[in-house]
Amino acid sequence: MASSPKPSENLPSASPRPTRTDSSNEDDDIPRLSEDTLALLQDFQRSQSTRLAAFEKLQGRAAARFDALSTEIDDQAAEGDVEEENSDGDDPLASMEVFTEDWNLSQFWYTDLTARTLTAFALHPLVNVALDLESTPTPHPNYEGLPDISIAILSAPTVHQYLSRRIIPLLPKPVQQKVHPVLFEHDTRFAVFGPKQFVHYDFNAPAGIPENMKSRFDVVIVDPPFLSTECQVKTAITVRLLLSVEQDRRKVVICTGQKVADVILPTYRSYGVRCTEFRPEHRNGLQNEFRCFASGELDGVWKFEQDE
Repeated sequence: MASSPKPSENLPSASPRPTRTDSSNEDDDIPRLSEDTLALLQDFQRSQSTRLAAFEKLQGRAAARFDALSTEIDDQAAEGDVEEENSDGDDPLASMEVFTEDWNLSQFWYTDLTARTLTAFALHPLVNVALDLESTPTPHPNYEGLPDISIAILSAPTVHQYLSRRIIPLLPKPVQQKVHPVLFEHDTRFAVFGPKQFVHYDFNAPAGIPENMKSRFDVVIVDPPFLSTECQVKTAITVRLLLSVEQDRRKVVICTGQKVADVILPTYRSYGVRCTEFRPEHRNGLQNEFRCFASGELDGVWKFEQDE
C-alpha cells in the first residue's frame, strides 16, 4: 500500500493573501462631483427644503384663514349680512414666490405686468386697471348698475393669484363682491385658494368639469399647458363649456405659442378671436414665441395685430 504524501509534499504552496495598504485605491474609479458642483447641489437641496417648509406653513395658514372665514360667513348668514373675504396685509397667498415652477407640468409663471394686463382686459368695464404696477385699480363710477363678472382661468395660476390677491383686495367691498374668479388647474397646490376658487382640471378630460360651472363665465383666460394640437383642441372644448350663453358679455383670451396660431384661429373663430399686439412675458424667460389671442381690443391694453 502506497503511503499518502505528507501535506508538505507534492502540493503547491498557497500564495499569501495580499494585504491592502491603501483603501483609497478602490474608490479611484467612483465618479466624484467637483467642489463647486457639490456646493451648488447642496444649495439647491437647502432651497428646496426651505420652499417646502414655507409651502407647508402657507397651507396651514391658508387653512386656518378659510376656517375662520367660514365661521364668520356662517355667523353673518344667520344675521342676514354675508360679506366676501377681504384680504389683508397678512395674506399668505399674496405672493407666488412659494409656488415653484414645475417644468414637468409645463409651468412657467408670468411677470406681474403680464398678469396685470390680462386682468385689466378681464375686469373692464367694471374696473379700470392701469398697467402701471404701482397704480390702484379704479371702479367704474356707476359700478352699482353693472353686472357681476365671473372669470374662469385655465392653467394660468399666476393670473388668478394676481387678480384675487393683488387687485381685488384693493377694491371697495361692494365691487369685490361683483368679481368671481375661479382657477381651473391640474396642480393641487393651488387648492389653498379654497374650494370656491379652485377646481382640479385635467385637459385630457375636457368635459370633466362640475355641472354648476358650465355656461357660467363671462370671461375665460386660458394658457394651454402644452403646444400639441390635442391639448389646444381639448382645452377649447372646456372653454366652450364654461362660457356664458350671453354672447354680448363673453370674452376669450388664449396665451400660447405662435407655432399653434393655425390651430387657435380656426378653433376660436366663432368668438372673433384674433392675434393681438400684446406679447406675454415670463419671469424666467421662455424660448417659444408667445402670443396673446383675444376676442376683443381694449384701449391702453392691447390692439389686434394688423394683417400683413
